[in-house]
Amino acid sequence: MENHCRKIGQRGQIDATTRAFAPPMRKRNPMDGVTSAVTQMIILLAIATAGYGSAKRGMLDEHTNQKLTKLLMNVTLPCMMLASVYGLDASEAGILVPWAFALATAQFFLMLLCGVVIVFVLRVPKADRKYYLFMAVATNNGFIGIPVTAAILGAPSIIFASIFVMVANVFLFSAGFAILASGTGERFAIPWKAIASPSMFASLAALGLFFAGIQLPGVVQESLELLGGITSPVSMLVVGSIMAQANFKDIVGELRLYPFIILKQLIAPALLFAAYTALGLNPLLIGVFTIMFAMPVGAMTPTFVEQFNGNATLAAKGTVLTTLGSFVVLPVLLALLPII
Repeated sequence: MENHCRKIGQRGQIDATTRAFAPPMRKRNPMDGVTSAVTQMIILLAIATAGYGSAKRGMLDEHTNQKLTKLLMNVTLPCMMLASVYGLDASEAGILVPWAFALATAQFFLMLLCGVVIVFVLRVPKADRKYYLFMAVATNNGFIGIPVTAAILGAPSIIFASIFVMVANVFLFSAGFAILASGTGERFAIPWKAIASPSMFASLAALGLFFAGIQLPGVVQESLELLGGITSPVSMLVVGSIMAQANFKDIVGELRLYPFIILKQLIAPALLFAAYTALGLNPLLIGVFTIMFAMPVGAMTPTFVEQFNGNATLAAKGTVLTTLGSFVVLPVLLALLPII
């Protein structure tokens, strides 16, 4: 079995063993890695298109989407996380983990700050401000973010993307829910059961294996790889199926969401990339956290908003439009920035 910690020269992976603060990257052809990354996005878009067509022909429906989503979040994504640490050397790459936790914490509040700026720039009506703030932080990091990051940056990126998801979920279900509850007079309790998900436990287990230097038996590792390997294609099929069920005539009329996409998913990640690069952070961490910042509004966001009797329709429109926009914006971001 090939070692998943091979050098980044293969499939655009970045060396995960470099130190947390790294010297500037060597000059290279600006198109190096970009073609590979854009190709990966085209592949994911093609799979999403297949999901769209399958739904239109009745082969996928809302019930199927719910079942597949549970399978992804409870089985295949945890398997992908566990498989990702195979071959990684904690003595060399371990220094990146504390930085990943620190960056994940900082980035959640940077996303919240981005939401505040967007609300101000777009002159969002007072009644909808908290929903735009929530959409800025309630991004699709697990369902789309980890598979996309893995496809673009390779297996070594998964553990760091998983760390971001862990930290972001804790803040989302606390600070994020506090935003939704503001002005309603309702009290809310942190949903610990939602935080303590299989993906959370898999992330912690992966970190344990990583630092303990434990290598799983070959048959276990290959089983995890096979199960985890279906995460990206199945998640994109579900995304396409969800798109097929949307009422686009109603969705496209939400005009503020278009500049929201440009500001949140393109301009802000580009500025973040520039800031992280200026600080001399590790290239792999820069790539992971830039991509995660650019993720669309999460599929569960309308449900969360509905729990607080909020404008779930706006949240649903945000989910659909930002997801569609990500297939355009992310390749542009990858083409403009030397993430790969």
